[in-house]
Amino acid sequence: MKNISRFLFIFAGSKSNFFSMKNIFLFLFLSSFSVLSAQSNVTIPNIQGSGNSSSYSGQQVATSGIVTAVYIGGGMINGFFIQDAAGDGNSATSDGVFVYSSSKSVAPGDLVQLTARVSEYNNRTQLSDITGFQVMSTNNTLPAVKIVYDIYNWDWEKYEGMLVEFQQTLYVNNTYNLQQYGELELGIRRKPSPTNLALPASSEYSALVSENALRPVYIDDAYSSYTYPVIFADENGTRRTGERVDRLQAVVDYVNSKYVVYPARFPVQFYGNPRKTTHDDIGNYNLKVCGFNLEYYLTTPNSSGMGPSNQTELERQHTKIVDAMLAIDADVYGLVEIEQGQQALTKLSQALNAASSGKSFSFVNDGGSVNGTYTKAAYLYRSDKVTPYKSLKSINSEGPANRKKLQAFTLKSNNERFMFGINHFKAKSGCSSASGADADKNDGQSCYNATRVDEAKAVIAAINSNKAFYDDQDALVMGDLNAYAMEDPIQAFVQAGFTDLHRQFHADSAYSYVYRGEAGYLDHALANESMTRQITGVTAFHINADEPSIFEYSGSAYQPNMFRSSDHDPVVVGIRLGDNVNVNSLPFEEKVQILPTIVDTYFRVQHAENAYIQVYSLNGIKLFQDVVRSADQEFSVSSLGLIPGAYVVRLLGENTIVSRIIFVK
Repeated sequence: MKNISRFLFIFAGSKSNFFSMKNIFLFLFLSSFSVLSAQSNVTIPNIQGSGNSSSYSGQQVATSGIVTAVYIGGGMINGFFIQDAAGDGNSATSDGVFVYSSSKSVAPGDLVQLTARVSEYNNRTQLSDITGFQVMSTNNTLPAVKIVYDIYNWDWEKYEGMLVEFQQTLYVNNTYNLQQYGELELGIRRKPSPTNLALPASSEYSALVSENALRPVYIDDAYSSYTYPVIFADENGTRRTGERVDRLQAVVDYVNSKYVVYPARFPVQFYGNPRKTTHDDIGNYNLKVCGFNLEYYLTTPNSSGMGPSNQTELERQHTKIVDAMLAIDADVYGLVEIEQGQQALTKLSQALNAASSGKSFSFVNDGGSVNGTYTKAAYLYRSDKVTPYKSLKSINSEGPANRKKLQAFTLKSNNERFMFGINHFKAKSGCSSASGADADKNDGQSCYNATRVDEAKAVIAAINSNKAFYDDQDALVMGDLNAYAMEDPIQAFVQAGFTDLHRQFHADSAYSYVYRGEAGYLDHALANESMTRQITGVTAFHINADEPSIFEYSGSAYQPNMFRSSDHDPVVVGIRLGDNVNVNSLPFEEKVQILPTIVDTYFRVQHAENAYIQVYSLNGIKLFQDVVRSADQEFSVSSLGLIPGAYVVRLLGENTIVSRIIFVK
C-alpha cells in the first residue's frame, strides 16, 4: 500500500493527470472485486451439488482435494481429477471434480489447494483458469468409492469426477469404437442376442431386449484424439469381447454426450477368453466337418463395398482364410460367401494342398462358370479322406439362388455315408424393400423372416426327397442361416426332428457372431435323428466374432494371421460316422441336458442321475436342492414354487458343476 500511495501522490499533483487517476482507481476497484468475488473454502461436493450443473458456474472458488488420476500430455484430455478426502456423506452429490490444466505437475495422492473458475464444459462440471495453486502434501491414500453397478437403477451424475471401484466382474461386450475412440463397452454380463435364448415376441424376449438396452459402462483411454496402438490392447494387439476385468478402479467423466470411466492406472488387467490357435475338443471323431462364412472371399477386386476392393486386400483376405482353414483342419468344408464359379475354390484348394503334407484337397464343381462378385455356397473336401457320392443338388426354389446345396459324402475308411447341406439364407438387410409376409414384424426376427422359413422348409424337403437318391438317411445341415436359435426358421428344423447341436452340447453359451455387442449364433449345425446319434461334439472356433474389425483384411490394424478372417466364427462338428455314440461315455458336462430352457410347466434333466440339482435365483438365493434319481427326470415348476422369471439350475456331479439359465413363463 505504501508504494501504491506514493504512486497516487505523484499523479495527484497535476490536473493533467486527473483522467489517469480515474483509470488507476478503476483498475484497483476491479482487482479488489475480483479477489472479493472468489468464493473461499468451497468443498468439492458443494461445487458439484446435486444437479446436473453447478450453482457456482462462472465463479472463482478456492477448494482442495486429493489428486486421484492424472491425464496430461501425449494427446490426453489435459487435466487431472481431485476428490474430497472425506466427502460430505450425501449420496446425491459427487465428491470429485476435473481440473483442466496441462501445466501443473501433480501425481495421484497429492493433496492440492487451488483457486479456479467453475464451468460447465459440454455438461461436465470442471475447474479451469487456475489463479492459485499449491501442493500441500504427497502420497495420501486415494479415496476410492466402492460401488456395485446396478444397471436397472443407476445415476452416473452423483459419481462425476470421482474415483470408483467396481465390485463386480465386468465383461467386454463391444469393441467397435476401440481404435477410433479408444473405447470399450463393458457390462455386468455378456449380452446375448435375445432371440438366441427366447422365442420371438415372448415376454422373455422383451425382458432380454430391455435388459440389453440398459446403461453399459464405457471405459475410455482418456485420449482426446486417435491413438495407435490402442492403449487397451494386449500383447497380441487385440482386446476381445467376452474378456473380463475385476475390481476396476476408474474415474467417472462426462464426454461426447455420455458418461465414461477412465482407468486410474494403466494397463488394465483383463483376463479370460484368450486367443486360441486350435478349436475346442469335439470328441473321438473319425470325420471332421466345418461350416464357414468367408465374408465375401473373392479372386477379383470389388469396388461396391462387398469384399476386397483392391489387390492388397485380396491377398490379405486369402492369407487369413487359408491360415484359418489350416488351423481348423477339417475333412469337409461347407463354405458360404465365396465367389461364384470355380476360380475361388481352385485357388483355395491349391493353397491348402501347398501347405498340407500328405493331404489332398479338392472341391465339388457345381457347373457354374461365373467369376463375379456374387457369392454362393460350395464344398471343399479332402479327397484322400472322403468321396462325393453322386451329384450335387442345388435348392433354388426359395430365397437367393445358388446358396443352398446338398451333397452326400462317403468316408473312405469304412464306406459310411452322410448327406451334408450347406446353406446361406436370406439376410436381415434391405428391410425397406420387404413387404407382405417378409415385412419386419418387430418381433426380433427382422425382415424376410418368411423367406427364411420357406428356405428352411425347402432344405428339409430336399433332404427327405433325396434319401433314396443318396441311399442314406443321415443328414447334417450347416451354414449361415441368418436366424438365431429360437427364431422361426430354426424352429422349423427342430419341429421336423432335427437337433440343434449347439444347444445340445453347449446349452445357452454357444455363439458364432457378435452384433452391436450381442452374442448369438447365426451359423448352425443341425442334425436329423440318425445323424445326431453319430455326433461326438460341436464347437464354434472363436477366431473372428470376438475380435475387433480393425484386424480384418481391410482394417487399419491388419494382422497377417487367421484372427478376424471373417465376421463369423467357423463351426466345427465331430462325427463318428457309422457308429452310434454312447452318450454315457461322454464327460458329465457334455452329456447332461436341461430341457427346455424356456419353461412353462416343467423342465427335464437328462443324463445326470445321482447328481445333485440346485435351483438359484439370479441374486444367489438357493431355492431348491435334491438328487437326480433317473436318467430322464422331470421337475415341476409349480412344485418348486418358481414364479415367472429367470433362474440358475446347477448340477453337481463327477467333480464338475454345470450351470444353465432357465426362463419360467
